[in-house]
Amino acid sequence: KSEGGSEGSDTNSSNYSKSLTLYAGSSTTKEEKSQTPKKKKNISERISSLNGMFDAQKSIRLVNDLNTKYGDPTIHYVGMASSITANGSTLVTTSTSSSSSRRRNNDKLYCIFDTGCSGMSISPSLFDERYAAARANKEKSLWGQVDVELQTVGGETVTLSAKRPITTPLGSERPWGKKLDGHLIVLGLSFFEGVKMTVDADGGMVWFED
Repeated sequence: KSEGGSEGSDTNSSNYSKSLTLYAGSSTTKEEKSQTPKKKKNISERISSLNGMFDAQKSIRLVNDLNTKYGDPTIHYVGMASSITANGSTLVTTSTSSSSSRRRNNDKLYCIFDTGCSGMSISPSLFDERYAAARANKEKSLWGQVDVELQTVGGETVTLSAKRPITTPLGSERPWGKKLDGHLIVLGLSFFEGVKMTVDADGGMVWFED
């Protein structure tokens, strides 16, 4: 290589070493970063100030059953719903105090909160049951108004609702090769309009606020 080329290479290397990077919320050069004492901060310490902003009694517990029991490779944000209602008709409820004839013993309603989904996906059996009921009642819409209820740690009810969410059945009752001990609902963005969702991944809690 020519001498000029070598100088150009040195210049490029120097410029590269001084390239700006985002670090701890400010712009610094790599040289400055190496001269600045590193301050390691535990994640729990960084969010400790945020924890006081949320009432644990108003949170909904997250569960990891889909991962630990059924082999779901993605650790989704999953809560246990207490009921799902379509057009005012309760499809499934886990409440022992409910008089609904559609209650099933030991049913669980696993509810995945998925902002990457636009509408809702549910277990095929629930989809088929809803279709049959809508036809029998001559309803104009299968999923005109959908309400999903969840219980907070403090015993309050949080309702996530959507009007005419695009709803599809999941591909199988055994999404990860094993039959679930209940039903699966995937809630998408339609249920989060006008709602603020806050997740404490370490603490296993989620809050929904208007």
